[in-house]
Amino acid sequence: MSTASQAVRHAGGLYRKSLDRALRPIRKVEREVGHLREVERVGESGETPYIALLGLVLFLGSIFAIMVGLAFAAYYLTV
Repeated sequence: MSTASQAVRHAGGLYRKSLDRALRPIRKVEREVGHLREVERVGESGETPYIALLGLVLFLGSIFAIMVGLAFAAYYLTV
């Protein structure tokens, strides 16, 4: 009887270890989701969308200015 119970405990330990290894990526994703929920909760304010839009406008505005400058330079180089 003791040999059978030892075998069951040993097999259970092996299954637990392999299950822990298999669930490791899922637990990482769960931790990341929890972190993102916390960031979202802390970041809730009325100003957040405006700050995001301001960043987007400033980022795209500089790219637009560079492209317009390159277009004018190409035009004047070909004339």
